[in-house]
Amino acid sequence: MITCDVCGHLNDPSRATCENCGSDLSDSPDWGTYDDDYDDLNIDQSEEIGYYDSDYMDD
Repeated sequence: MITCDVCGHLNDPSRATCENCGSDLSDSPDWGTYDDDYDDLNIDQSEEIGYYDSDYMDD
């Protein structure tokens, strides 16, 4: 989900504008952190924004 910077509404990652207020979502820090094909968190960017848990796959 992409959080709108203006009103805080959670939007589907496929949207370019906020469903609630119509603001441009490309300004949101969440913009581009989801894979287009699966709407999942993009692993390459997840560590940068603090969603990555380095201990998750430790042996």
